[in-house]
Amino acid sequence: MTRLPAASAYASYSTPARRSNSTMKLKMKHLRHPLRTAVTAKGLATIYLDMKRFGDRSKRHFRNDDRYELESVSRGFASRFADESGDEALLERICTSYNKAIHQEHRVAKTFQASDWWQQVRHGSLRPVIQALRARDIDALGRMYRNFFRDSCAAGLIGLPYGMSKAYFGGAISNIHRRYYLGDALFGLDYWTMQTEHRFPLRDLAGPEIGNPFGVMIEDMLVRTGAAYQHYSAQRVRSGLGSEAGVVAEIGGGFGGMAYYLLRDQVGVKYLDFDVPESIALASYYLLKSFPHLNFLLYGEKEFAWTEMDRVDVALMPVFELEKMPPRSVDVTFSSHSMSDMSYDPMSAYLEIIARITKTQFLYIGNSSGAESISNLTTERHRSFRLAETKPSGWHDHKYPRENQTECLYRLGSH
Repeated sequence: MTRLPAASAYASYSTPARRSNSTMKLKMKHLRHPLRTAVTAKGLATIYLDMKRFGDRSKRHFRNDDRYELESVSRGFASRFADESGDEALLERICTSYNKAIHQEHRVAKTFQASDWWQQVRHGSLRPVIQALRARDIDALGRMYRNFFRDSCAAGLIGLPYGMSKAYFGGAISNIHRRYYLGDALFGLDYWTMQTEHRFPLRDLAGPEIGNPFGVMIEDMLVRTGAAYQHYSAQRVRSGLGSEAGVVAEIGGGFGGMAYYLLRDQVGVKYLDFDVPESIALASYYLLKSFPHLNFLLYGEKEFAWTEMDRVDVALMPVFELEKMPPRSVDVTFSSHSMSDMSYDPMSAYLEIIARITKTQFLYIGNSSGAESISNLTTERHRSFRLAETKPSGWHDHKYPRENQTECLYRLGSH
């Protein structure tokens, strides 16, 4: 089986270019949230002014819209923290799997080891949750995971506008911040409605209150931050499965936002997620709590062999287990931004694996430079990919019209 080049699966790279093989590592958060790149380059004064301008524009745009109610932001950010007990066995299971993954991570090829930047995140924002996972401190881990939407344990996976946690969670939210967040949410909902061709009612965006989520209250329902995009992504993945339940593999599934809607709406689907151990641990908590009736396989519980998948609905694995996937074992492979900034050779290696394991479709959403690199590589080296559809991914165009995000659907095999 071909090994990937010696670069972490979740390291970030410079924008791929055919004329250069040089790479420059970017931050992992730029994979998870590529729009932050522009944000971090701005001073606070400019950020504040941009927020005010966008908020004012949103107010004008939605002036006759019944949904435009600033109090819906305050209500959406109200705490939903549930100081529950009864998670002890689940948290023990997650700790056991995490420690096995971390132990093995040092033994695998450098390709599958955490990037230098992710190591910095581990020593920074993720230090408390890593300490709890390693020490099996169930009380501390439970407190963090029950509040993960608002806790540093989800660093790189969930973000506020400009990362202003204090402005949104520190008490009364100012009107400038409420107008900004509400406008962003409503533009996103309208884009979701357009992209899904009015096929889904707003209530389909409802989700569990696991992790103390926040968002905006509309029609007496919490529309969680990120829900519209994750629901859309799940429906796009479902469309590649046809009438069959199917098998879906996601490269970089984060805390499990897309997976929640996929598993909720596609009865019988098998879902596999490959990510860094810290993200897998959090996704395990979120999805196991959301779907206690499903059969989950976490790393180290059994050998990750395809013969085991007959008895498993969901497998949550560190990225180094991706190599063990047998040929043509997945119907749809999905990647949202996690492959966007790979340089040419790492991108080629991932496409080789995707081509080997995928029977039907590969769905990519990310920046346009990554899409261009994939296009060039599928022409030059990976000719089993056939581009079926490409279109702009305009989820943030209302704020950043020059971001040039793209969605590409490739068909593989005989389909």
